[in-house]
Amino acid sequence: MNLVHEAMARESNPKGKKKKKDEKKNARTRFIATLVTWLLLNLIWLQASQAIAVNEVNKHGLEINGNYVLDVPNMMKMDREIPVDLSCDFKPKNSTVPVVWVRIQHETPDGENSIVWEGNSTDDCPDFAFSLTPGKHSFYTTVVQEEGADLYPSRNLSAEMELGMHLWEPFRIEGFVAANLLGLFLGIADRAIRGILQRRREALIRNMPLHKRRQKEEWEQLSHSMAGGQAAEVEDLVGFQDQDVDDSMEMQRRRMREQFAAQTGEADGDTDAFVDEEEVDQDDELGPGTTEGLTGAVKEDRNIRTVGDLWRRLSGNETDKKRKR
Repeated sequence: MNLVHEAMARESNPKGKKKKKDEKKNARTRFIATLVTWLLLNLIWLQASQAIAVNEVNKHGLEINGNYVLDVPNMMKMDREIPVDLSCDFKPKNSTVPVVWVRIQHETPDGENSIVWEGNSTDDCPDFAFSLTPGKHSFYTTVVQEEGADLYPSRNLSAEMELGMHLWEPFRIEGFVAANLLGLFLGIADRAIRGILQRRREALIRNMPLHKRRQKEEWEQLSHSMAGGQAAEVEDLVGFQDQDVDDSMEMQRRRMREQFAAQTGEADGDTDAFVDEEEVDQDDELGPGTTEGLTGAVKEDRNIRTVGDLWRRLSGNETDKKRKR
């Protein structure tokens, strides 16, 4: 059989063209899926890098925390400063209490002390932004008397203050680089894995016997028809049905030769009918056959218990043994 001619015939077949079209469609779908995955990775990191870890220091209606310790973590053990936002609001508890002077102080892990903000309890407290080193940072909220002495926050004062840490913002560029590399790796890995699987399938097909390869191609065409292609005929399933148990091995080999020759003739353009040269002509000396022994009631034979017994009876060995006895 000319495999080259057969391959060319399949390529010129509309089914082959449709298969190529399906492969292009699948490749385009995989490209779109990879692109969407790459975009999602970048969007996920963009949201994660802007996430804020909020630490509530004070809240209106609750007792004021005059000494709050903020533990700034050392992200990735790289000793990078973490951006921190401070928002605050002060007001008297009611209209009858006096206005007091409020001060917010910041103490670093090294012991350096600085004033963040100070003003009346009725003043607007602006938002502040810091870049804090890893470690424990203390924030003090105090009320200052007219004499200048710092007191513990007065019971007449209501405060609200929050500290928000941007933990991943220092690694924003590295995160985008990692997300793009991961997207590129997923695209390359997908191609590599599909290539490995395709080579394995091709190697399996090459090592497959020719009649099995033919049967596989017929089954794929049938599956394609049943999945939405051309309508499948009932006769298409004949090649995949189990052979009758009464068929002899010679009949099976003859059927396989006829199928193989018919498929080869279609691939090479030969439409002549196949003639089995190994067919044995009928011996005229035997005369016409009869139905003797095949009609009438079935009689039980206790000597036939296995297939071997039946075979010996049909081949005449059982008769020879009885004669010898």
